[in-house]
Amino acid sequence: MNAILPRYSGTIGESVAHDAVEVEIMVDDTAAAVAPPAINAAATKTDGLGCHAGKTELSAAAKAAGKSEILDRYAADYPKGPHDQPQSMCPAFGSLRVGLRMRRTATILSGSACCVYGLTFTSHFYGARRSVGYVPFNSETLVTGKLFEDIREAVFKLADPALYDTIIITNLCVPTASGVPLDLLPDEINGVRIIGIDVPGFGVPTHAEAKDVLAAAMLEYARKEVEQGPVQAPRGGRSERPTVALVGEMFPADPVGIGMMLEPLGLAAGPVVPTREWRELYAAL
Repeated sequence: MNAILPRYSGTIGESVAHDAVEVEIMVDDTAAAVAPPAINAAATKTDGLGCHAGKTELSAAAKAAGKSEILDRYAADYPKGPHDQPQSMCPAFGSLRVGLRMRRTATILSGSACCVYGLTFTSHFYGARRSVGYVPFNSETLVTGKLFEDIREAVFKLADPALYDTIIITNLCVPTASGVPLDLLPDEINGVRIIGIDVPGFGVPTHAEAKDVLAAAMLEYARKEVEQGPVQAPRGGRSERPTVALVGEMFPADPVGIGMMLEPLGLAAGPVVPTREWRELYAAL
């Protein structure tokens, strides 16, 4: 059968010349006789086992993939209240902002493309002035373990000591549920620190806890460095008085006010964790 297929239609089509294309259409009579497969109506009303699967399914998958220890730790550190989890965007935005605020720090996200799009869009809306790395995946690379190899390759390519002191890799929901083992990445490459964290929406309640997860991972790494020998002093030099590290988000005037309250005690306000530079972590310890 011959048919004329217009390239455009409607108002646009009236002003555009159409090219005639001959197309041969074949109809399989036997296929038309076969009844279509029955649809499982119950299955269409439940979450799938992908990006938008329910928290119960994703959590069970993550535990089966070897993430029980980290999820149990999150459950103990961040107990959920009667309202469970507030309706807000992905908690990983909290840890992403911490990384984007730090000097000489690169961030890489591993997660579904829709999640990464939302996180990067929001981070740049809040004024981030640097790129966010992304390692894409599909069902095959996720199941075969190729995703981890892709992450490892990306980290090695990005680890330039002339540009970065630290690279932060974050597993979002699907890679965490699939057990992508960021802990198997090297601790450092070419002198660049490598920090991998799991920040799944089904395990970390809000932005604040996500910031804690990254801050804790960096403090743990910095403590090991301190135990091994001398480290960099703070950019402004060491304080003459003992300092008290401040934990949490601070407005610019907050450390000044807190410092005034600490002064009668013979103390001074120390670094604010999360910090803006790696060397400040040493002073916070």
